[in-house]
Amino acid sequence: MNVGSIAGFELRGGAGGAGSLHSCAAGAEGSALAAHWIEEDALTETETLHRVKLVLRDCLKLGPEAVITDEMPLVGGVHDLDSLDILLIVTSMEKEFGIKIPNESVGRAAFATVSTLAGFVDSMRGGK
Repeated sequence: MNVGSIAGFELRGGAGGAGSLHSCAAGAEGSALAAHWIEEDALTETETLHRVKLVLRDCLKLGPEAVITDEMPLVGGVHDLDSLDILLIVTSMEKEFGIKIPNESVGRAAFATVSTLAGFVDSMRGGK
């Protein structure tokens, strides 16, 4: 069952017709994310990038030994995000940064690399 689309990906529901989604920021890494809140207006690009990496590590269930580089591809890379991964990451970024990301603003270009995703988050923070 098609339940919508985001970033050019089609979202499909599960066997019962509804997709399942949880907030990855609520996981074990979530407590570290919550403890990492910084005054939102004072974030530098480096701090945004660090927090984006924390969210990605948690959402993609990457262990502490996994290397996440600034230029690591997200779509088409080793992790090759699908539509549900992207939806989960978007909702987690909204919670982590206290922003609202409209579906129509999310595109493949934002998810090209970790760095482009951090830039996208910064652009959304500027518009809040």
